[in-house]
Amino acid sequence: MEPVLGCVARGVEPVCAPCARGDLGNCGNLAHGDVSKGLQSGFCCDTGGGWSTSMVAHRSQLHPVPDDLSDEAAVLIEPMACATHAALAAQVQPDELVAVIGAGTMGLGVTAALQRWTPPATLLVAAKHPQQTQLAHSLADCSTVAPAEILRAARRITGSQVLGRGSSARLATGVDVTIDCVGSPASIESAISITKPTGRVILMGMPGKSTIDLTALWQREINLRGAYTYGREVISGRNYRTFDLAAELIAAADLQRMLSAVYPMNRYTEAISHAASAGSRGAVKIAIDPRKGSR
Repeated sequence: MEPVLGCVARGVEPVCAPCARGDLGNCGNLAHGDVSKGLQSGFCCDTGGGWSTSMVAHRSQLHPVPDDLSDEAAVLIEPMACATHAALAAQVQPDELVAVIGAGTMGLGVTAALQRWTPPATLLVAAKHPQQTQLAHSLADCSTVAPAEILRAARRITGSQVLGRGSSARLATGVDVTIDCVGSPASIESAISITKPTGRVILMGMPGKSTIDLTALWQREINLRGAYTYGREVISGRNYRTFDLAAELIAAADLQRMLSAVYPMNRYTEAISHAASAGSRGAVKIAIDPRKGSR
């Protein structure tokens, strides 16, 4: 199920311009229509959510699972749709240098999506844990480095000089595109510091209230873009629903292996604990199967 509650799901006519082009995450009618306020199912009191005993969905939100995908693989469609949207939003060109910061579920999904649809000349992935490093290498032709070493690695790849010291250090040139899949103040500043003047930073991670030095963003005229949810994508002039691309990616890259553990419902506290420390425990994605162990 595609959780975004756009104009069609809300019964709003005529649909707004973002919804008309399939950009549901930017719907302008989130407070209108036949259901209560809220961007997504789970954040709207009329629809229920993932922890509810039941949910309500509009037919436009539903996607048939391809016959060649197991239920365990299908669990990954929604997060991989987010990753695919971010990768395609970067508009990577074949001769470009790209860095991906973060190698959890989203970072690995972006890595796989880049490799499938817009492989760059050079791909650098900042991965914190050994299992993440192994998966990144299996998903794409890339180099990996610890997050704390990404500026040094980008300097080596680009042959750039370093300006400043310590936390204020940045590259004189840098990579063409950086996709931040973490969303912390440190990762955002790191993304800006390694991106070349007039380059592109895609913020996919979910930031909260942060204090960030944006001087380099202004002085170097770096383009900062957010990437949220999904809708429709254009590849080689053809229009696709992001969920369909995500299902294709999961099958092609065997992404079911990213699902590290599935818990029955009555062990949900263990599942949440495992998910909270997934990386350090050698895991990526954790799921709960409501068909097993329900009360």
